[in-house]
This record gives sequence, C-alpha cells and structure tokens, in this order.
Amino acid sequence: MSRDISGLRDILDQFDGILIDQFGVLHDGNEPFPEALPCLRKVAQSGTPVVAITNSGRMKEPNRKRLDRFGFTADLIGDIVTSGMVARSRIVDMLAEGDLTPGDAVLNLTRENDVTVLEGLGLVALNEVASSTRLVLISGLKPEELSRQDYLQLLKPLAERGIPAICANPDHMVYSHGKAAFGPGLVAADYAEAGGDVTFAGKPGSEIFLKSLQSLGNPDPSRVLMIGDSHHHDIAGAARVGCKTLLIASGVQAQGASQDTEPDFSIDALRY
Repeated sequence: MSRDISGLRDILDQFDGILIDQFGVLHDGNEPFPEALPCLRKVAQSGTPVVAITNSGRMKEPNRKRLDRFGFTADLIGDIVTSGMVARSRIVDMLAEGDLTPGDAVLNLTRENDVTVLEGLGLVALNEVASSTRLVLISGLKPEELSRQDYLQLLKPLAERGIPAICANPDHMVYSHGKAAFGPGLVAADYAEAGGDVTFAGKPGSEIFLKSLQSLGNPDPSRVLMIGDSHHHDIAGAARVGCKTLLIASGVQAQGASQDTEPDFSIDALRY
C-alpha cells in the first residue's frame, strides 16, 4: 500500500541515490515548480546524488542547458540520462547491422528543429515526409499546430510502406505552452496501429533505468528512489528494475494513464 508523505525529508535517509523526472516534477516547461529548487538544495546538502531520468527526445546537453536555466545546476543534479540518448544508441545499432546506411533520410519529428540525436551519424534529417524516408524518429510534436489525427494522416503512408519508427519520447502527455497536450508516445502508438514497426526508447523500458543506475554508481536498486508523475512510465518502469518509487500526484501524467502499478510513496508536489 502506498504511503503518503509530507516531504522528501520523511524518507530520504532510506536511500543512497535519487532518480528524478523533469516535466511535471521539477518544472512545467516554462518555469520550475515553487518548492522543487529548495527541495533539491536540501538533498544536495545531505550528500545524496541525484540523476535526472527523462523521456526527452533530445540528448543530454540541451537538457542540461534547460535545467541550468531553471536553476537545477550540476551541483543539484549530477547527471542526466535521456530517452534521446537511448534512441541514438538504437540508431547506431541499425547502422552497424546494415538496417540503415549513411546518407539515408530520416523523418525527424521534433520541436525547434532539434537534430542532436542524429548529429554525426551521416544520416539526412528531413522535416517533412518524402519518398526517400527510411526511418521515422518521433522526438517531439507541435500539438498547438497539428492534432493527433493530423499526425496519423501524415504518417500513415509511411507505416503502410513498412518504414520503421523509433519513438524517442514515449510520454503520453506533455506540456505545450503551459497546457497538457498529447505526447509523442500516443502518436507512435497510432503509427503502430496503422501497421508500422515502432521501437520505444526511454521509460518505462529497463534500458534507460539501468543507464541511470550506472550513472549513480550502480547502487542496490532497492536503495534508489525514483521520483516521477507517471504511473506507467516512472513508477512501473522503476519498480521493474527494483527501485522504490515516489509519485508526484499533481503531475500532468499522474492524471492520465494507467494506474496499474502502485507507488511506494506519494506526495502532492515535490518538497523537502
């Protein structure tokens, strides 16, 4: 049974490390949540290491810049592991196995024309559907411009042609201009439903959690606390690798998807 806590101080001494989600836990995409920074400062004073584990379709450096801008500097969050990093590893494997070759075109669905996942791999990033497309990379969306149905109509011909897709952000819900919106994970699910072969990189898959535990120095997972707002991505994924879990009940994803895995602890918002 999940235990409600008043603040992280109630349980911090039980753990040797913390994994923490970004969106819905630390910030809303535009500004940090009021008590998140003071909380992590207290955690830093305790000496407990913190690694951000995020279903961001970008690489580490863009996420570091965003967290720094919000005040979550390296002294508070020592490392960042992203689903974009996992997606890049999958693409590197595809190149090594001959499923992709240098010069192939990739439909890069992202925000702000981010191409960091593909940089240096010799692939051609496209921002629109073309006959030369050999892979779809679903990293970020523009729900303020296109509906979920719009994306399906755009991508369905590629799915029917058997073009594989990698979802570099499996979240079902995201913040867009401060409001909750459908996430890349749902568009990827629609692509699979249309007949496409989709690989999901990031939470709740075990690979991203294992990479994050490695960044903490491979402690006993039962001595690591995962803090997140998604039952499906954060709570179930962390529990699968043996971590304890704290649900941020006010987070946007806490209101949305399946609640089949109960967290060990729950709190309305991150505070110390």
